[in-house]
Amino acid sequence: MNNFDNNNPFSNRFPSANPMQPASENSKLFTSRPAITKKELIKKQKAQARFTPQIELPYHSYVPLGAESIDARRVMNIPSPTVLYQIFRFQAPPGSVTRFIAYGVYNDGDDAANYELRPLLDGARIFRYHGDPLNHFEIDLGLGPDLSANAMIPCQLVLQPGQVLEWLVTNTSGVDTSMGVRMRGYFDTQQQRSTPMFG
Repeated sequence: MNNFDNNNPFSNRFPSANPMQPASENSKLFTSRPAITKKELIKKQKAQARFTPQIELPYHSYVPLGAESIDARRVMNIPSPTVLYQIFRFQAPPGSVTRFIAYGVYNDGDDAANYELRPLLDGARIFRYHGDPLNHFEIDLGLGPDLSANAMIPCQLVLQPGQVLEWLVTNTSGVDTSMGVRMRGYFDTQQQRSTPMFG
């Protein structure tokens, strides 16, 4: 039976000796050598590993492997009138940089003019261009009816150890209103301490 027997489905799948040439030629199949030596192969693998590009995603898009995540939230019933009441406070712990990558605000009210949620870092307003552009960029109503993932707003907020993040709320609607804040991020123990612009 030859290598091209159409009746045998396995005839083309396995190497076989050629009966038309001497046995010494057929045995050369078993004495073949690799095209590259083991030493050259190791050298080539090391060179490839050395030039493999490292892929890093932006800090605000994910929680890195090994980092401890943060998901802090607080919702309260705020009586009216209340002006700049501290509803949320977080102090960055020592030993790591704290990175917040998203925040959410919740407000059960319906008239933005009666409410404000003001974020502060060490007493200074942050997220300066988040909110109503026709009202000094005040943050008033949330993006959804709760603090779920769909209502979260991406951000890049870096806190050095000891820095204090606060959210102050105002309710002048005439009725008690449920208001809240959620902050999501992680503790970063790997990166050098540097503070980029907030936003």
